[in-house]
Amino acid sequence: MKLLLVSASIVSILLLAGCSGEPDIYREPGEVITVKVNREFIIATTTNPPTGYMWTATVDESMLDLVSSTIKTRRVEIRGEEKVILEQHFRCRALKRGDTEVQLDLRGPDIKHIWEQKSFSVAIR
Repeated sequence: MKLLLVSASIVSILLLAGCSGEPDIYREPGEVITVKVNREFIIATTTNPPTGYMWTATVDESMLDLVSSTIKTRRVEIRGEEKVILEQHFRCRALKRGDTEVQLDLRGPDIKHIWEQKSFSVAIR
């Protein structure tokens, strides 16, 4: 009986671990992000904070919760050489069914001027 209980506990832990993986990361604005209600996803874009330029995100707060904005490093190959780049990660949680967008604006040091924009379509199912 104890062996059965221990086995069931191990299986439960493994199942939970498999369901708690990191959210999918999206980098291409043309790609539709399809996500289920209460699930999270990450939008990543290259950034360079020391220059004073940062991305800001605008979401429909009735559809999405902007959970966090963080700076991460990522290794990429550029012209045959491995480089480390900085990415800004916007982690979002889907709140209810429907279609919405995440608007990213690259703002300069004065915060007022928008240098670049990206829009990501999100389909919540």
